Amino acid sequence: MKAAYLKERPSIGELGNKLFIDSTLPAPNLDEIKPTEIIVQVKASSINVDDIHIPEGSFLGGLPFLQSKVPSSDSPLVIGSDFAGIITGVGSKVDQDKYKVGQRVCGINHLQSVYSEMGTWAEFVVTEEKRIVFIPDDLSFTDAAAVVLPLFVIHGLLEVFEAKMNEKIVVIGASGGIGSLLVKILQKSFHDYNLHITGVCSGRNEKFVLGMGADRVVDYTKGPIEIDLKGDGMEPTMYDVVFDVVGGKASYESAKAVLQKGGKFITCVGPLEWIGDDMLSNFAKFSWVGKVMWYSSLLNLIPGSRPTYYMVAPSELGKATFDLAFKNKVIPHVDRVVPFDDISRVREALELVRSHRVKGKVVLEIEKSG
Repeated sequence: MKAAYLKERPSIGELGNKLFIDSTLPAPNLDEIKPTEIIVQVKASSINVDDIHIPEGSFLGGLPFLQSKVPSSDSPLVIGSDFAGIITGVGSKVDQDKYKVGQRVCGINHLQSVYSEMGTWAEFVVTEEKRIVFIPDDLSFTDAAAVVLPLFVIHGLLEVFEAKMNEKIVVIGASGGIGSLLVKILQKSFHDYNLHITGVCSGRNEKFVLGMGADRVVDYTKGPIEIDLKGDGMEPTMYDVVFDVVGGKASYESAKAVLQKGGKFITCVGPLEWIGDDMLSNFAKFSWVGKVMWYSSLLNLIPGSRPTYYMVAPSELGKATFDLAFKNKVIPHVDRVVPFDDISRVREALELVRSHRVKGKVVLEIEKSG
């Protein structure tokens, strides 16, 4: 089968240069998979920043025991984490009445970093029942691949959200793949709650974020966002929830300044901005773990007027959130579709994702559909 793989661990920034895309690796065989596994012919997969960090060994700053196996010529590493495609093989212990050859599904092998699950940038992938959901007939494979990782993370965010009527909400990082879809799912799936959503992004993405459903946009490039968030009135605007998909001290300090007493700060990144872009020193790794424990556990036990800090690290696919999104026609924005057989464009796409300047998602077209 054609696959994107590595024969050695690349240094940070070198993934594209070390990447092979060819048809030398064997396709999975139904006789060789576990009885609980399913084979999917992959039509599309998205490029996520973790798909860069994991093979480069810098996932969560390089925390030990959370990286992929080290690839070699004898044991190449197929990379990628999410997929959309068609079931072509079902193990003997899988529910045969529910999962059948020919069904359209999407899913995620999100434990590639820990347990070396098979990567998804390939024409076929082996996965399990708990890692897939069915795709509606009117959803393309491109959109299905683009929606997987954002909804996987958003499921964790929504678990602690608990929507209430007329809440004022901020989404920091509202133009990225996760943030933009979060804005849309809040606007479309919780419309009965009359939420007011403010998206934080650069000014050049204002129209895009408003189009995803935000009521207003704050440009973070103009200075501390709490200045614009609070407004110029005699009584400053205060918010109920701040969702953070960027991370770092500045996001939390801004949230503290605008959240009313009892408000929630919900982050999927934590106390370091864009963690994974660099390899942390041993001291920095220890410090990061300590900060996560301090903010998400210990600090919340101390009485005071500060917001409640939630650090979200989803472990389950969250099929209920997929059902919610599909029911409300929540479709992601796809910045660009990259043909799998053009390695130069794949390398360009990797650098674009690495830059954190993507509007929505970048998708690999593994095989043309239709």
